[in-house]
Amino acid sequence: MEFKEDVINKAWNRAHGKCENCGKTLVKDNHLEDERGAWEAHHIKPQKDGGDNSLSNCKILCLDCHKKTKSYGRH
Repeated sequence: MEFKEDVINKAWNRAHGKCENCGKTLVKDNHLEDERGAWEAHHIKPQKDGGDNSLSNCKILCLDCHKKTKSYGRH
């Protein structure tokens, strides 16, 4: 299960439109797009390890930073 839209919106607002890892400026409309400023909502603790879909487990990352996480592509 993925994050609900309200959780993603709250995480986006918390991040002020920047990657919470590297600080790169993101474009809200490029969510899950492979374009400039694209980003994804990342599970800090993977779901397979018991992570939930709460705001405290959600981190906004640019695609480059998301792909560098150990859990990228694993559910």
